[in-house]
Amino acid sequence: MLRMLISIALSSLTLLLRAGATSAAEGEPRAVVEVFAAGSLRGIVGDLAMQAAPDLHIEVKAAFGGSGAMRERIEKGERPDLLLSADLSSPRKLASAGLTVVPPVPFARNRMCVVSRRDAGITAGNLIDRLLLPSLRVKTSTPVADPSGDYAWAIFDRIDQLRPGAGPLLKSKANAVMNAAATPANAGQSAAAALFASRLIDASITYCSASAGLEKELPELTSLVVPAALDPNPVYGIAVLSNKPAALKLALFLLSEKGQQLIAKNGLVPLLLNPPDRTPPL
Repeated sequence: MLRMLISIALSSLTLLLRAGATSAAEGEPRAVVEVFAAGSLRGIVGDLAMQAAPDLHIEVKAAFGGSGAMRERIEKGERPDLLLSADLSSPRKLASAGLTVVPPVPFARNRMCVVSRRDAGITAGNLIDRLLLPSLRVKTSTPVADPSGDYAWAIFDRIDQLRPGAGPLLKSKANAVMNAAATPANAGQSAAAALFASRLIDASITYCSASAGLEKELPELTSLVVPAALDPNPVYGIAVLSNKPAALKLALFLLSEKGQQLIAKNGLVPLLLNPPDRTPPL
């Protein structure tokens, strides 16, 4: 299904690009492409701006945030050229509202990890039991505003199927952390690392592409890839919101071999590769 969607979208992108493309005259200013992107795509967008955009005669102007929140900004009237979303739901909603020029385009996968203190002793075998401990404080992102939160809630729903009643309990625990006062981060420190450093949380359910950075910030942390039985299989998507040739070039680049290499370099899974085997189902 994903391959069929990619094929349709690529055909549409290519046709639009051929219809609107003009060769850049020597000395002509670079075309500006405004990109709204998920926070988990900062590295990829940075690489696009530094490596791909100059060759494409493009300047990337980026804003980052939760994909749901960025989609809502677009629905309220803001008009970037591209939305690079951490889910397919947001691009599909924009397409349903008639705001896209081609069908939504999936371009990458991610994985979900549980990042925790080493002394929490979380393993694949005891993951559910440890998450359910009353003393263990679990952080997730906010559902709807950020797909990472939706994926975490999906994990809780899968746990609920294995342990009836566990899902609402885990959501309640995560909500309690969300509603707690945020702790200020030190210079150069991420918000999640600040929560761990202040001993306000014991575990975080987040993208695996972010886990290495957290472990680098705080060596006391360790990460566990969510077992296959609980995996919501995150898929990232592009909403193309203008037929500006430069925007179409950038979207096509993400689906090229070089673009997929940038995705892999930044810890995500290139879309055309099968997700790797993981821990056996619980």
